[in-house]
Amino acid sequence: MSFISLIGHGDRYYSRVLNQATQYGIDCKIYGAICTISEIKNAIPLIHGPKGCAYYPRFFPPDAIRMKLLTERDYPPIYSTAMTESQVIYGGEKRLEDAILELDRKEKPELIGVIGSCVPAIIGDDLESVITKIKDKVGAKIISTPSAGYDDERAENIDDLAIDTLNAWKDETKKEEIKFGIERCGRLDAMYSIVEQLTEDTDTIEKSVNIDTFGRLHYYEDLKGEIDEIRAVLNRMGVRVNTVFPGCSVSDIRRMPAAELNFMRRSENAANFMKKKYGIDYLFDPLCVRYAGLGGIERFYIDIASRFNIEGEAEAVLRNEKLLLEGKLKKIRKALKDKTFSVVLVPMTVSVEYLKVLEFIGLKIKKLFINTEWLERFGTKKEYTLDLANKLSELAYGLGIGIEEVFINLDVFDEIEKSKDVDLSIIDTLQYDEERVMLYESKGLRALSPSLHAGYSPYRISYKMMERLGEAIVTGIRSRVPEGKRKLLYFHYGVDGWRFPCFKDTLHCRICWEEMMNIWRQ
Repeated sequence: MSFISLIGHGDRYYSRVLNQATQYGIDCKIYGAICTISEIKNAIPLIHGPKGCAYYPRFFPPDAIRMKLLTERDYPPIYSTAMTESQVIYGGEKRLEDAILELDRKEKPELIGVIGSCVPAIIGDDLESVITKIKDKVGAKIISTPSAGYDDERAENIDDLAIDTLNAWKDETKKEEIKFGIERCGRLDAMYSIVEQLTEDTDTIEKSVNIDTFGRLHYYEDLKGEIDEIRAVLNRMGVRVNTVFPGCSVSDIRRMPAAELNFMRRSENAANFMKKKYGIDYLFDPLCVRYAGLGGIERFYIDIASRFNIEGEAEAVLRNEKLLLEGKLKKIRKALKDKTFSVVLVPMTVSVEYLKVLEFIGLKIKKLFINTEWLERFGTKKEYTLDLANKLSELAYGLGIGIEEVFINLDVFDEIEKSKDVDLSIIDTLQYDEERVMLYESKGLRALSPSLHAGYSPYRISYKMMERLGEAIVTGIRSRVPEGKRKLLYFHYGVDGWRFPCFKDTLHCRICWEEMMNIWRQ
């Protein structure tokens, strides 16, 4: 008898319903834990719970870190103890023990991540005692992570993010106060569990740093390029990158305490744990608040260099990096001269610096479209999204980058109508950029998504990405203007202009979820 169940791709009958659920933030902690564990080389998530708990994660594609840094294209193997009524009544610890033994024998992983679901949490299964009892009988390392419930702090925290961002835009001295993180979410819980249960004392490597990065849905961004560039620049400064977490092996995690500094983008709890246990200081900036844009990149390297008293070496390296970038941008700026652009974006912590980057590359931004749908979909109150949009509009006019008009929350078809007199539209709405680009092109307009076509993200710390963004914009400008005759099948159906690209005939589903989420968050 098999005590583990490999959850396959299965029937996709409910995929639309589950898609709607995740769009509106019903994000089971199990899914976040699966993402983090599957981002470790040769690590397998084992869900301790009913088979249904392991079912819905199969509707989502592999994590971006798994794809980019581990070069794994397949779905992570998700196993379940598949608890039945008998285990729910009498306890499932023996079933978990048998499942771990079988999984270790069959798959021979380096790490088994036991993810506790709601059912064993309710009945009181002790995951830690099972692991302690069995750890010497298996070849794999085993960790457990608590993943019962939902990411129930999301709504409150995303409101805090909006308020903190607005305050920082009003007063630059408050920028350092933005410390957004959802420490109780499944992903960050799993990160903390991995660091707590796998790291161990080791000899210190002088002038070394661990880099914590993020991915999840960032498929088109050049995650590997960013990490490779950070390694190279730090190496020229005399600093060694010890471990890039995740996207690493179990042995890499175990030697994380060898570093003298942590740069953490997600779990400050994990950083605090290593500071208390191993004395490793850390920098924490989850949303690139401090390190966005050209000035932010320089600040990132100087902040690291200052911890090792090598600011002079860092400044010399950065001068050379900026000179190289300026040289690469000369031809790009020449090609963009006298061209006009529109930009569609979501008001986020990096928005102002992102507009400065576009100006630095050489864009004359004629029209700016601010869209808050993404923020509202994840639970931000409309009073805050409107304040953010209005403040960003004010700041954009004051940047001196030639913005003539700013529009807030236009219907996508009105947005396209007002973009007809620009040479290229830059689409960066954090969601459905590909569909928006296709809609523009179906109307005979040039459009480009920075992440899709250049691997660029304002949340990444990379000179090279700026260069590549400029090259992609030049290519977009020189591309043939669509003739408006691309009758894509998708657009034969009516789509909603605000909740784009939702079909009008399924709009009731989206509205239903919005109402349900409002009730859930109260």
